[in-house]
Amino acid sequence: MSAASEEAPAPPTKRPPKQASASGQHISIPAGSFLAGSMPGDRGRDSTLEPPLVKFELGSFEIDRLPYPNDPAQPPRTDVTRAQAQDLCAQRGQRLCGELEWERACKGPDNDMFSSGSGWDPACDKNPTVCASGFDVLGLGAALREWTSSTVEPGDKEDRALGALRGGRAGAADFEHRCARREPADPGAHGPDIGFRCCKGNPSAVAITRPKPLQTFRRVQLDLDQVNAMIQSVPQLASLGRISFFRDPEDVTAVLSKGDAGKSGSIITTNPLMWSPDLGEEILLITGKGSSGSSFVAALHRLNDDRYRLASSFILEGETPPIVLAFNGYVKNRVTWSTCWGCLGEEGAIVYRPDRRVVIEQL
Repeated sequence: MSAASEEAPAPPTKRPPKQASASGQHISIPAGSFLAGSMPGDRGRDSTLEPPLVKFELGSFEIDRLPYPNDPAQPPRTDVTRAQAQDLCAQRGQRLCGELEWERACKGPDNDMFSSGSGWDPACDKNPTVCASGFDVLGLGAALREWTSSTVEPGDKEDRALGALRGGRAGAADFEHRCARREPADPGAHGPDIGFRCCKGNPSAVAITRPKPLQTFRRVQLDLDQVNAMIQSVPQLASLGRISFFRDPEDVTAVLSKGDAGKSGSIITTNPLMWSPDLGEEILLITGKGSSGSSFVAALHRLNDDRYRLASSFILEGETPPIVLAFNGYVKNRVTWSTCWGCLGEEGAIVYRPDRRVVIEQL
């Protein structure tokens, strides 16, 4: 068990094209593996659509350097349905790119977050032809949403599979230009900001699958030594010193006895919880006290390989009262924390917001 610290957004980066743009250029992408999707906790990430940095193996393929018609002297062809895009590629002896091919070409050999690098270069919105990925493909995610041949499995709100668009509109927020961003759309949709590009080579059989529903709240057993090592690796929590968990049910009884609000139908515990407020989200909630003399509540995104990333934390400096967590299976996006059940100023909430940010509040 280890932790990845919350990182500030990367500053804009600039990567000039390796060669001048000309009509009909194709870029050869070598066979190999890459990490598809995004890291839990990334700004703008949609956990229901984007896998948590899952490794995929793709064969070699060719991709047009620019959106169709792949000519810097002509504007991109837009306002086409997916079927029209497929036909136009077929007329050139090519095919519409798959979404994993599009994402690999966008992320480049270093698995960049944006085609421009670790940060988004807003100049790419205005002139996509100077926005080069690590593979020197131009304009990926810069100013157009692009059709791919891939489909998006139905989710909770869809009753059928939809087409997969990749990329972001010009002028959109920086996180909408991420290489991992997926957008489901009716295959018959078209518009002035929807284009496409063509690929060549054997299409890949691998595809992104939607996450499966998980129980909203699950108690978990954690190795305390591993948790301490993780806490010490997070700058926001390292000052706690060595931590210990509270006791259940003794400390639960102590917190309830200090207030008079009753249990209100909630399940109350001091045990660590794994929380899944939405498809694809797993957030570890822990409370405890540190050797420095402070109690804390922490929420951490679960990553692959038994790693975690801090989402939010709240520290009661110089105080070590037991802190309980209270949850109700009917309320998915909110968990209560309390040191005195029902006492004003001695409890708060861990909230999963509509923008998928996790915040810890004191009420």
